[in-house]
Amino acid sequence: MSQSPRLPYGSPTTLSGISENFALHSSLESFITARTLAFQKAHPHLADARSPIRAKVLNRDIAILSSYDHVQKILCNETIASFVSSGQAYNELMAPFFPPPNLLLLDPPDHQRRKEVWLERMRSLNVDVRTAVRRCVCDHFGSIPPGSVVDLYESMKSLSWRILLSIFLQNEMNGYSGDDASKVEALHEDLLRGQFSLFPISISTPFWRSPRSTGLQARQQLQSILRSKVSRGKCPFAVSNPEEEQDIADHLLLFTSSLAAKSIASLLMAVLLDIFLFNEAGTSLSAKIRNIADAKQRDIYIQSMISEVERLSPPVVGIMRRATKDIVLNSREETIPPTLVPKGWDIWLYFLGAGRDPAAFGETAENFVPSRYLDAPALQQEGLAFGAGAKTCLGKDLIRRVVMAVVETCLEQAPIPEPTGGPMIELQSDGNELAAGLQGWLGWKPKVKPEDWARHMKQLPTQRPRRPIMVKVLHQLAT
Repeated sequence: MSQSPRLPYGSPTTLSGISENFALHSSLESFITARTLAFQKAHPHLADARSPIRAKVLNRDIAILSSYDHVQKILCNETIASFVSSGQAYNELMAPFFPPPNLLLLDPPDHQRRKEVWLERMRSLNVDVRTAVRRCVCDHFGSIPPGSVVDLYESMKSLSWRILLSIFLQNEMNGYSGDDASKVEALHEDLLRGQFSLFPISISTPFWRSPRSTGLQARQQLQSILRSKVSRGKCPFAVSNPEEEQDIADHLLLFTSSLAAKSIASLLMAVLLDIFLFNEAGTSLSAKIRNIADAKQRDIYIQSMISEVERLSPPVVGIMRRATKDIVLNSREETIPPTLVPKGWDIWLYFLGAGRDPAAFGETAENFVPSRYLDAPALQQEGLAFGAGAKTCLGKDLIRRVVMAVVETCLEQAPIPEPTGGPMIELQSDGNELAAGLQGWLGWKPKVKPEDWARHMKQLPTQRPRRPIMVKVLHQLAT
């Protein structure tokens, strides 16, 4: 006999919602895992079910989904996807800072029409991405004295800004000065702080501005800068009329955002840690990859490894949707009733948890397996770093090309007559073992405790270590 749907497990009060809001900002992984553990303790027979769990943030009911199947249904099932809205979920957080209409906030059918326009623009991008990225990588690492010890995340954030401004604002190609680039970065940082401020009120006085007010002012300044760049033809998109000019300028605000730079930095940090510091049978991945003689096979292996990083360590841990109709999600266990997500609830699609779901990825779901996607990759479930379905990230292919170009450049052999003829760029550990929470994020260490995630990782707005990860940089580039 079929069972009647029930609400997600948990029954937070408004008072607990206040505390949960601060807990979420402190550590999303700890926030979700703590509720999962409480659920498992109260319902031990449901421990592996990955049933949706209820939370309350800013006095809104939220269903947290960590089942790969549930996340895929919300994003990819055409019927269910029509029952959720990204615009309603993000309007308060995004719309004041990234003016609509934009792809992030649009829902079907308007989203599909506008995305087709932007997919064509991205396909016609007037930039040689590989060459631009290679130049950025060489300039970035070349500015670091060989043997220096650097904070890897901060270094990758600097490189990510350089790459984004080179591609989208043609920084190096059209005389966009370092001072101008620094101004864009600083304004985007102000915008991001305003967007994610725990004090979501805009106040401006002669003596003090709230973070939100400062962020809104930064948005206005950025819009002026970007519109000027577009009108002068200093962006990689063709413009034929004023309406297109405004649309491109508004989307450049997204493409060059601090959130975009930090997301790429998070992904690059994870990729480079895996390549240079992860050991498989006593051999680093960098050595293993360099020893693959066939260039095509080498690229296939690198792409498999990057896909595995996307699965385990997505820069953005999840996204929100708002239910516009009642949604029923079936359980993977016949003994567990389906879950009802009522109309008006928010739905948190937890990519980090779904990407480690054993039902989708088997017994090694929590483990970093760089060769996972080598055999019959079409049969392997993809990670969720770029979302899925109709609203898959517009920049998915571009970012993958960027990451691939960074890896290829780092793994190049130094050209003769360099002194040793060895690797052009090499990263080495500073001698300290990576923290447990960071190893858990990378998939090097399974079953990491929730408190270690909270202590060692920040997860909003993107995933990054709480403390600097120091690495030694060796290279044979001109400084």
